[in-house]
Amino acid sequence: MNESRNAFNDFWDAAWNSRPTPRQWCGKLSPEEGYAVQLDVGDRYADHGVRRFGWKVGAPSKAVQKQLGLTEPVYGTVFEKNVHWANAVLAIDTLIGPHIECELAFRLNSKIQTAKNLDDVASAVGFVYPAFEYIEKRVPMSDLGVAIADNSEHTGIVLGRPIRPEVDFDYSRVVCKQFFNGIERASATGAVIMEGNPLGSILWMKKILEKHGRQLGDGDLVMTGSFIRQTPIAPGDVVRAEFSGVGSVQVTIAR
Repeated sequence: MNESRNAFNDFWDAAWNSRPTPRQWCGKLSPEEGYAVQLDVGDRYADHGVRRFGWKVGAPSKAVQKQLGLTEPVYGTVFEKNVHWANAVLAIDTLIGPHIECELAFRLNSKIQTAKNLDDVASAVGFVYPAFEYIEKRVPMSDLGVAIADNSEHTGIVLGRPIRPEVDFDYSRVVCKQFFNGIERASATGAVIMEGNPLGSILWMKKILEKHGRQLGDGDLVMTGSFIRQTPIAPGDVVRAEFSGVGSVQVTIAR
């Protein structure tokens, strides 16, 4: 982890001062070193009063893994300053290669700390939101360690109105329909997420955080990954995602 300690200051400086990803680290960080940098940057943000709002699971579906050239999911940190709500107007003029993802987001309760299987995770769900994640193509995912250190493409999220689901709600059967400017572009079900169920993303997130000395806790939000391949966005787009049994979320893209 020597490289991660050396890289942290460069990534923190870039993040805090809205500077480009430090290219001097390209090809020099392993995924584990990348996670160490990402977690330390998140902790430093918290020290400066910027709260960690939750976590995102990236590429939990085989389609998105294939799109990004990955063989397993990744995770990133969601910061409170980058949380928007439905019908927001999202300015993207400073973003690099912005794309959008259609996801379910879950607010967890304290039961997540002892969850061991999907039934346990279902009991730990307080609320579920229809949601977007918007990401940037700052670093090629082929340079995985640096991409993870750079927060795994994450930039921010848009949350729709939450529901309080029944414990036996079947997320694998949720149908997501994606619309651009009123025209349906794509659709998929929750069965594409983490080999069959978005709750699997939460269980994966819990286990990998524990591996890295962290844990999910009461009130944490987890973005569970895109039902549909990442889609580029441009000024003028009005993007809507409808999730059967959950609700919808919409955002307008501006400069």
